[in-house]
Amino acid sequence: MPHVQLRDIVCYYEEAGSGPPLLLIAGLGGHSGLWSPQLRALSLSRRVIAYDNRGAGRTSAPDKPYSIAAMADDARQLLDHLEVEKASVAGYGLGGAIALHLAAEHGDRVENLVLIGTTATPGGRQRLVTEGWSAARRSSLSREQASALTAPWLYSSALLSDTALRNQAVESAANDPHPAHDHAYARQAQAFLAYDATSRLESIEQPALVLSGEEDILVDAADAAALAEALPNGTHQQLPGAHAGLVEHAQAYAAAILEFLAEPVPAG
Repeated sequence: MPHVQLRDIVCYYEEAGSGPPLLLIAGLGGHSGLWSPQLRALSLSRRVIAYDNRGAGRTSAPDKPYSIAAMADDARQLLDHLEVEKASVAGYGLGGAIALHLAAEHGDRVENLVLIGTTATPGGRQRLVTEGWSAARRSSLSREQASALTAPWLYSSALLSDTALRNQAVESAANDPHPAHDHAYARQAQAFLAYDATSRLESIEQPALVLSGEEDILVDAADAAALAEALPNGTHQQLPGAHAGLVEHAQAYAAAILEFLAEPVPAG
């Protein structure tokens, strides 16, 4: 499997398809496998690059402070390694924050933005929940108990009401073959909670699609719409599901991303 040395970490990444590059950035504690349900659809017309952030999956997990700026620079260095001058970038949650910073700091490397379950800075509810998740990872809870704790914040009421589907979602998360180390999860959470892109949004001129789940209680429609409105060429679209709608309704998200990238004209 491909790895590359990036400054102080060894980064794991995967590629599929050919065409204009599309970089996929996972969320808090997540890895490139997050995008597996969308990979086939997206790679039919795109060179899709999915990687594991520092501290996640098969990428190095140094136990020292992380920052969104450093994680965005990891993404830039990966693009350099792959000789990609410019890419569309899609980020989920924490990955959306990384994508925003990459666009603000290295705008010449970003063609278009897709921001999923993302805000310019964590809101009050998201901040408290993230702190709770981080504390749970450092507690004596089992992986399955920690996964059950996060599930109500991630999935739709329909999935949570179905015992078989709920158990399957919890067990899948608990049995992740490449889980983030607890210390690295906490480092990612600290970086996410410290990030605030509010003052930089006006400078991000790339066409941007902000996607949110209709039942998302971490990033509700008003938060997502506010982000889209603050971006000069932002558009907000709601899709089925909750915060993990990207997983629960993979086809709908893949279709929305592809439709946007087919003709990403400025909203203004």
